[in-house]
Amino acid sequence: MLLAGSVCLNAVLARLAALRPVFHSEADFQQAFAWEVRTQDPTVHVRLETRPAPGMRLDLLLTSEDGMRRSAVELKYLTRLWAGESAGERFELKDQGAQDVRAYDVVKDILRVEKFVAAMPGSNGAVICVGNDPSYWNAPLHGRPTNADAFRLHEGVVLHGTRAWGPLTGSGTSRGREEPLPLVGTYRTAWSDYSALPGPRGVFRTLVVEVAGG
Repeated sequence: MLLAGSVCLNAVLARLAALRPVFHSEADFQQAFAWEVRTQDPTVHVRLETRPAPGMRLDLLLTSEDGMRRSAVELKYLTRLWAGESAGERFELKDQGAQDVRAYDVVKDILRVEKFVAAMPGSNGAVICVGNDPSYWNAPLHGRPTNADAFRLHEGVVLHGTRAWGPLTGSGTSRGREEPLPLVGTYRTAWSDYSALPGPRGVFRTLVVEVAGG
């Protein structure tokens, strides 16, 4: 996927995987991604945590030098407990848990990028997840329906139409996230290897959901 300017998304992720196989936090991931975008194309304007329109918030907004092309990028860092070193730097990742809630947020990010692309001619976007929690890319072994099925992100899931919690969802789970998410596009999830570090849960993978525009 080509982002604003001459930035190739796959090239950015490949370079990040080599330089930054692990991040301290989601904010660290955002900063590293923005830095690599600017490294690959110094003419691109990069804005973090921006609000390009009333009621719209984006992790990153990339704009070509001439202002004719824009790309919305949402980033998620989905972690399990891991501690170790990379290139002499110490990392201690938290066990986030609440995978159903975090997955809802990923789908909400897709909807957010769709709305941006629909409102901004000459734009596209992507939602990018990096993490070391296999429960996101592996389907549940029990095979039973759950109230969070609409937000599953495991390999090969097709996300389309309105995604909503099941009828028995507890208020504690959905609090602040009650709204159904009406996706316009259709997206099949495909995870790729990102990096491999020593120890349990040292394998990191990435999910990229591309939202095409005009």
